[in-house]
Amino acid sequence: MVTETILVGNGTLITLGEKNRVIKNGAVLIEGNIIKDLGKTDELKSKNPGSEFIDASGKAVMPGLICAHHHLYSTFARGMAIPGEPAKNFVEILEKLWWKLDNALTKEDIYYSSLIPLIECVRNGTTTIIDHHESQSYQKGSLDEIARAVEEVGIRASLCLGTSDRYERGKEGLEENERFLSLLSSRPSQLVKGMVGLHATFTVNDNTLDKSVWLAKKSGVGIHVHCAEDRADEGENLKKYNMRVVERLNSHGALGEKSIAVHCVHVNEKEINILKATGTNVVHNPESNMNNAVGCADVLGMMGKGIEVGLGTDGMSSDMLSQMRCAYLIHRHEKKDPQVAFLEAPTMLLNNNPKIVKRVTGWRVGEIAKGALADIILIDYLPPTSLNENNFLGHLIFGLVDATVDTTICDGKILMRDKKLVGLDEKFIAQKASQLASELWKRL
Repeated sequence: MVTETILVGNGTLITLGEKNRVIKNGAVLIEGNIIKDLGKTDELKSKNPGSEFIDASGKAVMPGLICAHHHLYSTFARGMAIPGEPAKNFVEILEKLWWKLDNALTKEDIYYSSLIPLIECVRNGTTTIIDHHESQSYQKGSLDEIARAVEEVGIRASLCLGTSDRYERGKEGLEENERFLSLLSSRPSQLVKGMVGLHATFTVNDNTLDKSVWLAKKSGVGIHVHCAEDRADEGENLKKYNMRVVERLNSHGALGEKSIAVHCVHVNEKEINILKATGTNVVHNPESNMNNAVGCADVLGMMGKGIEVGLGTDGMSSDMLSQMRCAYLIHRHEKKDPQVAFLEAPTMLLNNNPKIVKRVTGWRVGEIAKGALADIILIDYLPPTSLNENNFLGHLIFGLVDATVDTTICDGKILMRDKKLVGLDEKFIAQKASQLASELWKRL
């Protein structure tokens, strides 16, 4: 059987990777789900006359973007009225909104509330996500529904369920993570991988924590956990266990190069040093932290110590370029220093997210290079000034961030072309989701 090839050409090719190159009139050759070659369009066209040709027409051609922490399940909270007094702090936000939502989701809710943000990923050029699911009402089988949605849409995702003891259902969550990891082991997927999820240490007892760590080590995966997002997390751990969040995770063996500590807004110097010593990945979610008014994590300081800090959305959106600029702006504002974050914010998204994905899943993504997976996006950006390797970040932060994604390719398959989704009825999905959301709101 002859493997089909796709040649994307006549674009401004931005390779990213260890040594970013900007190739004018560039092209990339896809064979199956792998990048076979790259270079000048005319040269690759002459060498591959039988390939399907996608004319980029001067558009920016880049690797697909990555979200290192997403919450697909959060979709049905959009526009939902919360009865009573508005939440006064983060704990009340959890109690009045998120815990009520995740305690009411059905099997069908999970599937359709996943499809919507996955489609938004495609529209925003996000081709890989690391998702953290919560559905205390429907745990067993929940990850299958998300995996089904992921494979239908066609992007890559690492999935887990955030096990929690807040409703005394920690055993169910643990069993779902174990069942799903076992399923992936027996039936591997090109698009779906797994981790072991924990909600946050202040809702997880020692027994559940130990069993989760055992499962992760047995399965060769890491732990994905919210970490010191609010001061209450640190306070509860000190009160119950006489340890801070990162200290407790470390004492139970939950940290390491395959694990992800999300947020880390209120970690102290000792905890930062533990994260560094264990090689644990940290994921920054600036928009969510601002929205929840929990503070701004010192991720620039963490990066200065050599910690791998990636960038996520925490379910706020699927638009990674806007999330990157948010990080750029908030850290300048926070530090009151116009010299910071110009390098660090893009580094989180373009350099560290691919490294974290490689550690967590083994996927080689986030670069246009021979042998890398064929995840590529075309963006409607015609640079008004010279664009090259030396000034790319200026174009990224002040130009590309506002441009529209035209075409999205993941695993060598075209998911969106000329801004039109391929093989998905977005209108039907949105209508069905709206119907299910209305029913969920009534239950609440």
